Amino acid sequence: MQDSSSVDQERTRDNARWTAALTQPGPARERAADALYTYLLRAARSEIGRRSDISRLSGAERDDLAHQAAADALVSIMRRIPDFRGDSKFTTWARSFVTFEARVKIRQHNRRSLVHGLNSQDWDRLPCPRANTPEAEAEAIALKQAVMSAMDTSLTERQRHVFLGVVVHGASIEQLATQLGSNRNAIYQLMFHARRNLRRHLAERGFVHGLPSL
Repeated sequence: MQDSSSVDQERTRDNARWTAALTQPGPARERAADALYTYLLRAARSEIGRRSDISRLSGAERDDLAHQAAADALVSIMRRIPDFRGDSKFTTWARSFVTFEARVKIRQHNRRSLVHGLNSQDWDRLPCPRANTPEAEAEAIALKQAVMSAMDTSLTERQRHVFLGVVVHGASIEQLATQLGSNRNAIYQLMFHARRNLRRHLAERGFVHGLPSL
């Protein structure tokens, strides 16, 4: 078993190899950058996979986000090498950059995917009164159209994000709080105001019964 001084010496040598290779010009720098990118990509994939319960990512989309996080982290690391003091392993220090970038990419992805309006699949997920007659079916379609209009005109971006997340995509309050960098109480308030605004919009247009989930 290595004693602490041997571990410190090994870490110092390893850190020196990384910083020297990444700061000297020429092929050695390129090889070191490639090796670091490979490490960062593995770390990004691990972080995104670990957070897949809130990221709603899979397949090629998840891998693309991992590559983006690794690339952005590499740029930041190369710029910040003069700030590295060697208090930890270089790879541990580098991993903190890609962890941060992966979380940013996940939040950005979730905001884009939840604040996009409703597509045809989302339309089918919206709760709606049962339609047993052609007249009732026409009323149900009109009601859904009114809800879609209300989300575009009566809700703020964050209210729309929360409403779509909870009602359409089945996200939990905790997941939405993480995505928005907020807390449970703030998410509850956003959902309350979203429901109130939707009810008002529907009532003004004669949909007095509203949606069951509102």
